[in-house]
Amino acid sequence: MKAPILSVTMAWLASLALADIKVPPEFKAGESLKWQIEIQNTLSTSAAVTPSVPVWDVDLFHVARTPKIIDTLRSQNKNVFIICYFNAGLVQKSDCDYNTTWDTPAYRGLLGNVWPEFPNERWINIRNETARTLIKKRITLARDLGCDAADPDNIDGYGVDNDDSRTGNKKTGWNLQPEDDIEFMRVLSKHAHNLTTLRGYTMLIGQKNAPEIGPTLLKESLVDFAVLEDCKGLRDKDADVFCDQFQPFIAAGKPVLSIEYPASLEASPIGSTKCSSTGANSTEYKASCDKTKGNAGFSTVLKIKNGDGELNGCTQYCDAGGVGTGVVVTATDPGKDGAKCPANST
Repeated sequence: MKAPILSVTMAWLASLALADIKVPPEFKAGESLKWQIEIQNTLSTSAAVTPSVPVWDVDLFHVARTPKIIDTLRSQNKNVFIICYFNAGLVQKSDCDYNTTWDTPAYRGLLGNVWPEFPNERWINIRNETARTLIKKRITLARDLGCDAADPDNIDGYGVDNDDSRTGNKKTGWNLQPEDDIEFMRVLSKHAHNLTTLRGYTMLIGQKNAPEIGPTLLKESLVDFAVLEDCKGLRDKDADVFCDQFQPFIAAGKPVLSIEYPASLEASPIGSTKCSSTGANSTEYKASCDKTKGNAGFSTVLKIKNGDGELNGCTQYCDAGGVGTGVVVTATDPGKDGAKCPANST
C-alpha cells in the first residue's frame, strides 16, 4: 500500500509546484504564437520595432548595455513577453562579466577548453558551485532588467564530451555527462522560479536543444518552454532529427519556439548575412515550414545563421501566402554592441 500513497503524494507535490509558477496568459503553446529572435546585434531603439510580435528573444548583455531595448519593446505592446538569451554552458569574451569576473585569477580555474567552432568562448565547470552562482546572477540580472524569461544556451556539453569524433581540447575539458547538465538545470530552474518578474509573474526558464535530457527536465517541471535550432536536420544531412522529441512540451501546453535555417534566406553571395527580399527558395521554404515532421504545434521562424553562429535581424515566417512572403528585417544598431557595460551587469 505504501507505493500508491507515495505516488499520489509525489503527483500532488508536482501539481502544487506547477500551480506556483505564474505564466503570463499570452505565452501559450501553438503555431499562432509569433516570435522573433535577434541576438547578433543590438536592437535599434530609435524607431518602432518590426515585426510587431508578442514574443521576443534578445541577448542579455545587449539589454544590459542598452536597457532602453525593454522600454522600446513595451512601448509597442505592454504585454510583450521578453526572453533574454545568454550563454550558460560557456562564457564568451563579449559577456559583461567576462573581464571583471571569469577571466580573473580568482575565477579563471572555472574555465575549460575553448570551443573550436567559436574561439571566443570557453566551456565552464558547471559542476562547480561558484560557477553555478555566477550563472544564476545572469538570470537575476535578466529579471532586474525587465526580462520575463531566461534562454540559457549550450546546456548540452555532455554531447561534446561523448562525441567519439572529438578528442583532447576539442572536448569541454570537464568530462560532462547528461546528469551534469540535468543537475545544472535543476539549479538554474530553482533560482529562476524563485524570482518574480517586474510584471508580477514567475521568472520562466527555457530549454535550448539538448533533446536527450528533455524528458527529465519536463517531468520535473524544470523548464517552461523550449527553443530549438534545426530540429529537422535540414542544414546538415548527418544532423540528428529531433523535433518529435519535443511534442510532450506541446501536450503539456508549453511553447516550443523553433528555428530553421534555410540557406537561400541569405541574399547572394552566401556569407553576406544580408536578407533575401524574396525569402527562402520554394524547396527550402516548404521543407522548413512543413508541419508534418514532428513539429506540429511549434512556433517556427526561418533565420540566417552566419559563420559565428549568431542570429541577425532577418526573419521569414511560414505565412499562408506561401513562398516569397513573410520576410521581415528588424533594424539593429551594431555600434552599441561593444558599449561599456554598467557596473550592475558585471
